[in-house]
Amino acid sequence: MTRILAIETSSDACSVAISNGEADYSFHELMPRQHTEALIGVIDDLLNSASLDTKDLDAVAVGCGPGSFTGIRLACSTAQGISISQNIRGIVVPSLDILASSINRMESAEKIVSIVDANMGRLYLAEYNYSGQLLKNSELTSITRNAFNPEKYDKETFFIGEGCRLVLDSIKEVSSLISFELPSALELLYMAKEKHSRKDTVASEQILPLYLTEESNWVKS
Repeated sequence: MTRILAIETSSDACSVAISNGEADYSFHELMPRQHTEALIGVIDDLLNSASLDTKDLDAVAVGCGPGSFTGIRLACSTAQGISISQNIRGIVVPSLDILASSINRMESAEKIVSIVDANMGRLYLAEYNYSGQLLKNSELTSITRNAFNPEKYDKETFFIGEGCRLVLDSIKEVSSLISFELPSALELLYMAKEKHSRKDTVASEQILPLYLTEESNWVKS
């Protein structure tokens, strides 16, 4: 039985999920600018529902962004604290990957573009190609809103993320497959289980936010 806690607060949603090895429990609710006050209470409630304590966990997973700077800092620091205190490994997943995995799982989408508002007229954007459920390749970048080029895509491309609203007219020129879904801790949990089974984990000090210093240059802080 693999017991994993997953935390995703890169968007307006406070999203937490946990598996006790037999069942999954999750919380996903919009609460802009309230994550800091709510997160620990949500985690405690889900641990109680799953009849677990942090000492029972095998790993802690986090959506590391990009997204809300405050949100991803909170998620990573909370996950890092649990990882250190319980001497367990971490699992770090970009929030744009969580969006893509979700729509691949639900719609069997193969060509996917995840878009998140980066503020100040910019977009965080990631392009994915799947073969079934196997990710073939992905490219992450940050571009200006005006640089978004719909001609790169076709009608089979699935666009996902709240950032789609910012370029919606352009997207509609090429595809009707659009979802404004936010990253979900439950999807992160599914991904974390698979990563844990492959021993794709990191040490506590590597549980860090993902941010962009310059175009096409993603780094951990």
